[in-house]
Amino acid sequence: MKSQSKYKFPAFAILLILIPFILTGQSNKPGEEYVPEVGQQGKDVVWVPTPQELVDTMLAIAKVTPSDYVIDLGSGDGRTVISAAKRGARALGIEYNPDMVSLSKRNAAREGVSGKTEFIEADLYDTDLSRATVITMFLLPEINLKLRPRLLELRPGTRIVSNTFTMGEWEADVHVTTEDNRNS
Repeated sequence: MKSQSKYKFPAFAILLILIPFILTGQSNKPGEEYVPEVGQQGKDVVWVPTPQELVDTMLAIAKVTPSDYVIDLGSGDGRTVISAAKRGARALGIEYNPDMVSLSKRNAAREGVSGKTEFIEADLYDTDLSRATVITMFLLPEINLKLRPRLLELRPGTRIVSNTFTMGEWEADVHVTTEDNRNS
């Protein structure tokens, strides 16, 4: 005699429910350090790391000094925040992906700048930016435009450096192309 379940879910519905749990388990094996993949999907963008030469150029353009408080929007693996801290600045990375936040904290510790850095898992649209003297970002133009009202609320003199993408009709004070960008 066949046993009948009182639940009438089709088999494919159960499979679809299980797939996210199976996929999640594959990427987060216990004891393994998280390794991001170029192009992995984020909340609003895919992750593409900024080459170190460009990070250094962005911080030089912003004239980052030890008296600055740098906020990197969509901080990814933390390289911009870490580089700002190596220049003596205090720096905050705002990142939506909790795995990237953990990775950034480990990277900052490896580089010896944990005391000057902070990484938070947060939505960049909801995070207080008022302490910034420098904002860095590598975000798509539509995200930059969505952020403009918040950026206009910042103190006069706050420097904003955008990697690759514009801020609509806003004119840049400085435009630089690095060797890494010309070869991509």
